[in-house]
Amino acid sequence: MTRTVLRLENQALDEAVVVAPVGRLDVATYRQLRDHLIKVGTDNPRAIVVDLNGLEIESDSTLAIFPAVHTRLQVWPGVPLLLVSGTGRVRTRLARNRTARYLPVLETIAEAMAALDDPPPCRVAHVQLPNSLASPRLAREFVRLTCVDWNLELLLDDALLLVGELVTNAVMHTYSAPSVRLELRRNVFSVAVRDDTPGEINMRDPGGDAAGIHGLLLVAQIATVWGCSPTSSGGKVVWATLRTRR
Repeated sequence: MTRTVLRLENQALDEAVVVAPVGRLDVATYRQLRDHLIKVGTDNPRAIVVDLNGLEIESDSTLAIFPAVHTRLQVWPGVPLLLVSGTGRVRTRLARNRTARYLPVLETIAEAMAALDDPPPCRVAHVQLPNSLASPRLAREFVRLTCVDWNLELLLDDALLLVGELVTNAVMHTYSAPSVRLELRRNVFSVAVRDDTPGEINMRDPGGDAAGIHGLLLVAQIATVWGCSPTSSGGKVVWATLRTRR
């Protein structure tokens, strides 16, 4: 039996990404669209705009994908998700499903882009590191300077531990040159480390010796939320967040 797939077309527009799924959204294609939108989000565009005009929707229940992806993107990396529905049956179904209660639903791509004129304040810093045992030290110094510059001294100790463990894990287990991205959006500070190796990570990979708590176990204890996502370039990004106020 032929596997059902969607055709997914991406278009860069004013630092945002417009995703146009074409085909049928049903149980078989739900995961394909969800994973694609989350993967687009790992590239930190200004926003993700989903044009639904080429999508055939099997049932109202499959529309739960959009609030679910919206919630996931808000946890990290904080990328807004907007829907473009046109004026026909899709818009009616979204209203009936109450999707508009959770994220913006606009009639046209132009309206969606206009809604981005007042994005939440965001500060970003990033650095490319070598594939070297010196990279964890370089990453910690980068985080130290950035936290001082952003007046985040209260988060400094936790941020240093997070970036040290994530970069150590990348250097020791992926043999690639990791990059670090720091972001401050509203009251959430995030640390994201990218590498060139695809795949998942697991809590049992200590990223250090057996004495004490190291690696992802330590990350899980310190971070408000953490996770691992595939990137559009074929690697992965491991990220963790801290709240700037309780």
